[in-house]
Amino acid sequence: MIIKNWQTPPAYLRSKLFWAWNGDTDAGILAEQIASMQAMGLGGFYIHSRNGLKTAYLGDKWFDMVRFALDEAEKAGISGCLYDEDRWPSGAAGGKVSAADPALAASTLHYQTGGDAPENTIASVEYNGVIHHFYVKKHAPSEWFNGSTYPDVFNPASAELFLQLTHEKYLAECKNLSTSPKREIFMDEPFYGIECFRFGQTLPWTPKLPELYLSSFGESILPQLPGLFNDLPDNSHIRTRWQFHTLIARLFRENFLRPIARWCEKHNFTLTGHLLGEDMISSQIGSHGSNMAALQFFHQPGIDYLTAQRRHPATVKQLSSAAHQLGRNGRLAEIYGCTGWEFSLFDQRRQGDMLFALGVNRHCLHLGWYSAEGERKRDFPGSLAWHAAGSAEYSRLEERFARLHAIFEQCSEIRHILLLDPVESGYTLMQENYENCFAFDPLENSRTMLIDTLLNANLDFDFGDEELLAVYGRTDGKNLLVGKGEYQAVILPETVTLRHTTVELLEKFAAGGGKIFIAGTPPKYIDGKAAEKTVPGKVIAPRELPDELKFCRALSIHDGQHNELPGVIHLLMRHEKGFFLFIHNPGYTIAQQADATNWRGAAPHDRAHHLPEIYCELKTPAAQVQFWNADDGSVTAGSVPFSLAAGESKLLFFADEAENLPGEAVYTPVKPENQRFPIRLTEPNVMLFDRAEAGDENGYFHAPADMLRLNEMFRKRYGLPTGLFPRRQPWAEADEGKTFPVTLRFTFFCDSLPQDVIRFAAEDRNAEIFCNGQRLERCDFFWFDHSLHFFEVKNLCRGINHIIMRTGINRRRSLENCFLLGDFGVKISGFDLHLTDPVRFLEYGSWVEQGLPFYSGAVDYQLILPPGRGRKLDLKFKAACAAVMEADDRFWHEAEKMVIPDGINKATLRIYGSRRNSHGPFHVVQQLRYCNPASFIPLREEFHPFWQLEEYGIFTRQEN
Repeated sequence: MIIKNWQTPPAYLRSKLFWAWNGDTDAGILAEQIASMQAMGLGGFYIHSRNGLKTAYLGDKWFDMVRFALDEAEKAGISGCLYDEDRWPSGAAGGKVSAADPALAASTLHYQTGGDAPENTIASVEYNGVIHHFYVKKHAPSEWFNGSTYPDVFNPASAELFLQLTHEKYLAECKNLSTSPKREIFMDEPFYGIECFRFGQTLPWTPKLPELYLSSFGESILPQLPGLFNDLPDNSHIRTRWQFHTLIARLFRENFLRPIARWCEKHNFTLTGHLLGEDMISSQIGSHGSNMAALQFFHQPGIDYLTAQRRHPATVKQLSSAAHQLGRNGRLAEIYGCTGWEFSLFDQRRQGDMLFALGVNRHCLHLGWYSAEGERKRDFPGSLAWHAAGSAEYSRLEERFARLHAIFEQCSEIRHILLLDPVESGYTLMQENYENCFAFDPLENSRTMLIDTLLNANLDFDFGDEELLAVYGRTDGKNLLVGKGEYQAVILPETVTLRHTTVELLEKFAAGGGKIFIAGTPPKYIDGKAAEKTVPGKVIAPRELPDELKFCRALSIHDGQHNELPGVIHLLMRHEKGFFLFIHNPGYTIAQQADATNWRGAAPHDRAHHLPEIYCELKTPAAQVQFWNADDGSVTAGSVPFSLAAGESKLLFFADEAENLPGEAVYTPVKPENQRFPIRLTEPNVMLFDRAEAGDENGYFHAPADMLRLNEMFRKRYGLPTGLFPRRQPWAEADEGKTFPVTLRFTFFCDSLPQDVIRFAAEDRNAEIFCNGQRLERCDFFWFDHSLHFFEVKNLCRGINHIIMRTGINRRRSLENCFLLGDFGVKISGFDLHLTDPVRFLEYGSWVEQGLPFYSGAVDYQLILPPGRGRKLDLKFKAACAAVMEADDRFWHEAEKMVIPDGINKATLRIYGSRRNSHGPFHVVQQLRYCNPASFIPLREEFHPFWQLEEYGIFTRQEN
């Protein structure tokens, strides 16, 4: 086998879990969860302090638990890694940096028109005939930073103190960290402290900035301050903004990122993670300057790729381009965040495949909660580990991705085109209210158009960042070289200004015969000053680029008539014995590509563009085409053309020498012979109580209302902090404060009385629970999370039943949904809930309408099948994942074969549901694109009182 880790990929090639420590940590529970990670096939974890942490951050118990977790990980053969912050963004040490030295609190620059000069005014400048006073303010204390502030990241003292309070403490408390195998430490979303001109904010500042500006550019910034906020008639604001944003980006990199990177190098750590605001040109400028320039300080650079909806290849290409040029093999994506519980394993597979095709080869899974108590269960779900119904199948996904990562590890990627990233042109557009005047649209649209033009023509490319070009760029006579990257052509999008170093490099490249294409308005400025010369290159319309770039083409992916197939993405890699090609069909139509915006791309189930016939031709001929199956590790002789359904991928190897290989297996689709399926549930069925009648002091119960809205109502009544973020961490609060009593009543109907034990589940272990007047006793049981406590239900009767719960709320304890669990069916009639006979059979169709509306486990369907060999199921189903349980090698994904072992005519098809139907959100009207805490308590115009549930089950037989 030419790939050494192909069959049994080691832990370091597998995903690591964002392990959210968000409660009062207990060693026993930590050990359970590490065992779950190992069983899921994960490669390790990042210990991530998260919303709800009760264990004192960086205190004695914290380090006891960290040492325990790292030791347990070592025993399990997985990698225990660190995270450098309490919550996020990195740099504050949970507010300890600014608390220890208030002089290090971050600052912002403001202005006032006319009047007396405010306190801390640094300049008063006339603009438009009016005096503008420019003054500086320290950040106000924030609950998010536990009563402190984010530090001044432009001041090197902040990084020094952050390292002392965090990294040095880990070294002192965990003695073997510097001598053990190199560990990763995750830096999460560091930034300027504000996002420039967003959310009512202004500009970041630091006391020494005027002095630093003068030494950098030979002029004072003070008389130029109006140009930072407004366009000036003489266009002098272009130079001012370019110089200002160039300077603060450099200060952030040199004074904050570089010291932390050097500390990690010195102490045997791999710095990984990602920056804030990576997606848009404007958001990265406002947060940290330039993604690619900042990523050079990460030993394993990364990005955040949230949700399942968006189509945003620019962010991923910035990562893979910087890593390629810097020679960093590991490229990390924090993925699956904000997708919701219903995000299926198949959709996780397609998202991971898409990112791999764009050059990502490491995953940080967002996320797995230590606890789902209270508000924690609404902290950007889903929780992908022990809370997920299908976690038992997760190892198959990890095997797949680890095999792909093993391929990447032994190959070099092939890209011959450099697309200049116009981020520094964006510096000149950053002004007050820039979003409302749409100043960035030409840059964003030009970049997006060129990305789509190249990818749809199957011309892969790297981005070029001007900072990296200045540091690592050179020419060898015919190619433009950026670190490890070698490029035959350079494309300029819409630009306003270029660095003089960029222009000089392009001139050298052109002089050696290099091809430069200007596919947008050429730059009129150099270093923010009016250009005295033109940039070399051929001015061209974007649509003409595919023809002009034929000389760069290493690969053609076409329809058999040599028309390039749009809509696919690919990764071409050179191995010493041939070429690997990974090709992925995201399923977008061209119209869906055009429609995609930052958060509003087409949902996975709407991306259905099927490619029935794909031809692949390399510029370099191959002796044999092979298909490498990353799911099961098999290698077979391939044949072209092949098809790719939406979401599917193919890994081809163009071998220099042919081998004797078997052909791909062929399976006959078969349908079940039974129309009604005997079933078994893997968990108790669930009746959800997310509506309650609140009792008053006179013993009256009010009309039922949504539980979480009741919670907010009571919190306001009693002067308690809202249940939504930002909130101070429990570890930073003195105590829970006063507890206010609340009485709730849940009403339901029994159409038939259950025969087995029924349990009521609530989070308040000390609650008093009464069913039809009889007090219920606590009982031992476990479902979903350790935060749930169970009471055995007695005294049920036919007809109407009432469960009354006497509980309380305080600063930390909230009103949460409750449940009945047991062997019964559930029928919804309007807003009334009925217990019915247990579910023993299911028809075709959703199980939500067949007695399992709130069920969130798996259902085993018993299928009767026609006899034969080489069979696969021909069914249409909706599942978080699915598996034929009798099969040794289970294909859990929807779009590929569900193989039936030979010699059996009965099989068990396990259909996994998701926690969406038991844990919500339940009442969001519109399609849920970005699952966040606010999704669970939607505003009135977004709120639907009826339950919005996901459909699961076997729906129809597929038609041939």
